[in-house]
Amino acid sequence: TNGSSSLLNGHINLGDAVTVSVEPSLLALARGFVVKLTPTDIVLGVDHKISVEAISKRLSSTLSRALSVVFRIDKDELFGAMGRIQDNLAQLFYADGDTRRLELVVDLKAPAFDTSPFELEPSLAKHSAHLNANQAQAMQKVLTAHDYALILGMPGTGKTTVIAAMIMTLMAMGKTVLLTSYTHSAVDTILAKLLDAAFSILRLGNIDKVDPPGRAKIHSCKPVRT
Repeated sequence: TNGSSSLLNGHINLGDAVTVSVEPSLLALARGFVVKLTPTDIVLGVDHKISVEAISKRLSSTLSRALSVVFRIDKDELFGAMGRIQDNLAQLFYADGDTRRLELVVDLKAPAFDTSPFELEPSLAKHSAHLNANQAQAMQKVLTAHDYALILGMPGTGKTTVIAAMIMTLMAMGKTVLLTSYTHSAVDTILAKLLDAAFSILRLGNIDKVDPPGRAKIHSCKPVRT
């Protein structure tokens, strides 16, 4: 890379499945994984030995002119996303699989909820006192869920506010919470509402993709006690 860019700012992370191609015509020449990643270098473990000399000869014979070997590394989205989804679904169908989730995910069984409202003690209710009627109703649905609850709302209706209040309430109840999202920015948006919370937060992710306020919560950024 040049001096103004960093490989850590890209879309490929340590441990990702990748495909290796050679420009302009040798596509998916090898498959492997990222075993080391620094701002300037990337090291891969691939499924077979790659000979630069053999590749150069192959390009020259195909294009009838000498070309320098230029590798291209692409994230293997099929392996990392669809492959994982397919494996998780297959796990549900095994003899010792999770029959409860099988009913919910595959058979589309409706989620169950308690019929009576969840009564919050004053020490817990204070975390959701600022919610409007619709937001409070959504939070009640979550608190009474047996399996899962989905909150649907247009942009600006306060879904992030409800999630933050939900996390504060659950933590005050002595529970632990795993907050995940498809993007780093979505996690950081909610985390920004929790930075002053009394409980501890462990933020996982590439430090270069995490908003500055949340970087202090990344384990690797915390000072080592001696």
